[in-house]
Formats: sequence, structure tokens, C-alpha cells
Amino acid sequence: MPSPPDADFLVLTSRLAPRLDGGYAVAVASRLRLLRSIGVTRPLLLTFDVGDAGERARSVRHALREDAEADIEIRNLYEEVVRDPSWLYEQAQEGGADPATAYRAIRDDAGAEVVSLPVIRDDPDWHLTRAPVVVRGERGSRVLAGFRALYAAWLTRVVAELRVRAGDDERSVVVICESKQIGELIAEWVDPNVRIVHTVHNSHLAAPCRPSAPLRDDGWRRWLGLLDRFDAVVWPTPSQEDDVVERFGAHEGFAAIPTPIAPGLEPPARAREGTDVVMVNRLVDQKRVDTAIALWPSVVARVPDARLHIYGDGPLRSALQNLIEERGVSGSVHLHGYSDRVREAMATSAVFLCTSIFEGQNLAIGEALASGLPVVAFDVCYGPRDYVGAGGVLVAPGDTDGVASALTALLTDEGAREEMSERAREQSLLLTPEAVGETFTRLLEDVVARPARR
Repeated sequence: MPSPPDADFLVLTSRLAPRLDGGYAVAVASRLRLLRSIGVTRPLLLTFDVGDAGERARSVRHALREDAEADIEIRNLYEEVVRDPSWLYEQAQEGGADPATAYRAIRDDAGAEVVSLPVIRDDPDWHLTRAPVVVRGERGSRVLAGFRALYAAWLTRVVAELRVRAGDDERSVVVICESKQIGELIAEWVDPNVRIVHTVHNSHLAAPCRPSAPLRDDGWRRWLGLLDRFDAVVWPTPSQEDDVVERFGAHEGFAAIPTPIAPGLEPPARAREGTDVVMVNRLVDQKRVDTAIALWPSVVARVPDARLHIYGDGPLRSALQNLIEERGVSGSVHLHGYSDRVREAMATSAVFLCTSIFEGQNLAIGEALASGLPVVAFDVCYGPRDYVGAGGVLVAPGDTDGVASALTALLTDEGAREEMSERAREQSLLLTPEAVGETFTRLLEDVVARPARR
């Protein structure tokens, strides 16, 4: 495998919270592991979330697991401001709070207000506000023009520190941005020796799945309008990259590179037994767990001892539990909540089920394939059609009878299940760190070699 370019590497994420963000958090942690595996020395994770520092540290350690104390540096914007606000104060301008805007005070350990953040309620575009961020100091209050200026100030400081550490004022820095919101805010940040590599975690399209389908929301519309500001964009599947190129045009920095599955997902050597079906996803609208519950009576009518185990948590849990009871399947459908034992469940289940109406890659499908677990999924954008192959059965979106039939066929035909299990393991080889690492390294080399696009 080639060596990574001589540069410092930053990974930017709003937060790293597996219990709240599911596959997104897993993907960010996987990217950090990938950087280490290709030879990057001490990648730096930057988080931008407000909250309890102790809880944040526990969440990050949980996401990175054995890597938490390893060669990964972790920093948080607000922890650094609280510890030493002088650097931010010096970058701010004279001014005060907007009297028409609500504010959240960030305080130090003594209770003194250090910085006040504008609070834009019930607005998904809160991060774009120009309401001033107020920085307190001995000489009075100063302001920054919204979160855009706040984030740029911190990134400028971090990059300067890295260059001092390296003894090179022009050292290259590669910023891997995992969050669309952060990407919007740093797209205008200019440093001739910084390259921004933006990753993608989900589908940009609303149903139906075709290149000309409506975009999911205004956030995607704005972000897609900024593509030329990023030095590279990493799409998790070839099909999404192709659809974006067809609609928005080509980009020299586009690459289809999946998030690699986490290490240690060795498939079991034994044959699969039993009639357990497993789902792993957040309990949100996108995943359409209600569809799985609604079709389940058709499965147990033909396979009476079938069981559906659903791992993950989210705002729909109560509603889904009510649906389970309404459908009369409380004896065979179980909501387990968030669990660290998903891999063990996959190792002992017969089939993996995904009923999402759209995806980016779906890391749980990759983990299922790596466990030799046949997949049944709707053929939606994006992920299943790119990586399942002969390791599962894809069904037309919305065809619940087709899903029930595919599950029944696999649960009642051990030979077919064993054959598909072998194909699943083969498909998972597309997603190993070794398979992904070389392509990712080449992309980083190319990005550093080209002039910055900003």
C-alpha cells in the first residue's frame, strides 16, 4: 500500500455519539481507523458540540473503543474556548449581542460566562445565522459574525499550531469534513495549503430512486451548490457518484470509496441455524421499521418459530412498540434498544433485514455481509445494490410481499441460506480496510498534489 502524503490530517464532525447518531458515528470512527491503518501519524479529531465535557469524552471513547487511548488526538471547540478564551477574544470585533436573539451562555468552571451562542429555535438552518457570537473578556464584549466566523477562527488556530509543531509555516493540512453543516460553514475558509475532503453519509435524493428525483431538502440543495469549493468529495457508493455526475457535472476530486467495515468482524466458521432475523438501525422514519413489523405476520404464518430482533434506538420506539402489540406479534418481534452486542447477534442469526427507504451505504449491511449473514433489503438508493450482490436478495421498494417471501424462502431453505452466506462473505471483501485503504491513499495524494480549489 502506498504511503499517505506528508501532511497533517484533521477529521471534523459535529459530535461523535453512537447512541444518538448510529451509523454516522460508526463511519467517522471507521475513517479515523482507516487513516491510522494507511500510516497517518496521530490524526486529529475535532468536534463542535456543546455539552458536558465528561459525557462527551465517554461518548468518544465508546465510539473509538480500543482506539480511544491510541494514536488519535481529540479536541473540542468549546472546551478549548473555556480553557483559554483569549485567542478567540483577539480574533473578535467590537460589538455586542443581538437583542432580538436568544443566547446560550458557555461558562467556565467558576461559573463565569465565557462565550454566548445565538439560539435559533426550530430551524434546521440555525448554523447559517449571522447573529453575533459574543466573546467575553476583561475589556468588555466582542463578537464574531455567527458560527461561520467562529468555526473559521478555531480552524485557523488549530492549523497554525500544527505548523508550529512541525516547524513548517507552509505545511499541508488535509481536512476531512464529515458533516454537511460544517462543510457549508467552512467552504469559504481560505488557506492555500489546506485541502478539504468532504465525505457523504446519506442519499441526497427523495423517493423515487432516480437521478432526477427531487433533492431531499434545502440543506442538500445548498451543499450540492458548494461542490466546487471542496478539493475532493468521497461518495460511499459508485451509483451515487454516477447520479450526481449525471445531474450536476463531473469534478476532478470525486471518488467512490466505501466506509470500511470495522476490524474484528470475522465470520463464524459454523453453519447458520435457527430462524432469527436481525435488524440494526436507528428507530427513525428513514429506516421504516414499521414496514418490517407490518409484514411480519406474513412471515410467522409460514415460519411459526421465526423471531425478529431489532437493535437500535430512536424517537419512534414507543410508536413501534405499540404497533408490535397492535399487530399481535409481541411474542416474536423484540425491540432491544441500543446494544454493543450487535455483532454477536449477527453471528447467531439467519438473515439480516433492511427496510430503509433510502441509504448512503448502510454500514450494518456491510457488517452483516462480513458475518456471513444473508441480506434481504429494498433496492433503494444507495448501498444495497452496490454491495449486497449475490450475498442477499434485493426487493423492489415498497414490495412488502416480496420481502416476506424472500425471508420465508431463506428461513426454510438451509441449503440456499448456506450458499448465500458464502457469497455474503465474498461480497464483504469489497469493504475491508485493505480494499479501501489503497484507493483512499491515492485520493489523498492527488488532493495534496493539486492546487486548492478555494
